[in-house]
Amino acid sequence: MAVSLAALVFVGLAIHRSFGDVQRQFVSPLFLIAILGCAVAYAVILQLVGIAWYRFLVLVDGASFGLGRALAIFGRIQVYKYLPSNVMHMVGRFALARNAGASNRALAVAQIGELSITVLAAGALGALLAGPIFQSAYRQYGPHNPTLTLGLVAAGLLALAIGMGLFFRFRMADIGGRALVVCAEAFFLYALFFIGNGLLIVALSRTLNDTSHMAELIGIGAVAWLIGFVVPGAPGGLGVREAVLIMGLAAAGLPAPSATAVALGNRLVTVLGDCLVALVELAIRKGKSA
Repeated sequence: MAVSLAALVFVGLAIHRSFGDVQRQFVSPLFLIAILGCAVAYAVILQLVGIAWYRFLVLVDGASFGLGRALAIFGRIQVYKYLPSNVMHMVGRFALARNAGASNRALAVAQIGELSITVLAAGALGALLAGPIFQSAYRQYGPHNPTLTLGLVAAGLLALAIGMGLFFRFRMADIGGRALVVCAEAFFLYALFFIGNGLLIVALSRTLNDTSHMAELIGIGAVAWLIGFVVPGAPGGLGVREAVLIMGLAAAGLPAPSATAVALGNRLVTVLGDCLVALVELAIRKGKSA
């Protein structure tokens, strides 16, 4: 909660310092059109995450229900992540999938696998594409206490090790070798998702005449998503993701108003995209019941 509140304060101050410039950028027709187009694109690439989740279910249960049903459950529940706690979408997905026939074991494997592979894929892309950027941002904005820094890194590595350990505990007689294959598939799907999300950030920044390297922006987007994902209590990473994006984009060379506008625009993209997926699923469900 403290991290989330601090991030919201940071974002609020960034908006306050550049309010006039940010406001002008948000009334730009090109920027608004880019947000709407990116929201549709985000709704499409979000299905990659749903497919990865379904692959973990199939690993344990086989095809207890189809991919279409899984994506419908995934899409309907996505908006729940904006409720306080940042975990309600996982809880809702668990309940709906359980009612559809998935076993508790499969759902546990899918949840642990999702958490672990998300961290691995986003962390790998961030380190590969934007490592120097975040080193610079950390020197400027991060805590200068080395003990605290080492503690945060150690806690993150421990959480990842526990998650992967719990996952591979399920390597009982029937899913041993296949678990590694599914993990590789999920890693590929999540990497594609984070690359796609990064390209949406690139698209927003290009409407503001930014010329930063595309790879760096993709890496910054992956790290921002990751930190917003792992901080509990921030609904949908609200505030945390924006703060990391602003810091990363500023370190990459964007002027502060542009960095703030892109971070806020990206939030609108993801919220609109999640709502679009939920609305499409609702329309399909009502069409079938009519």
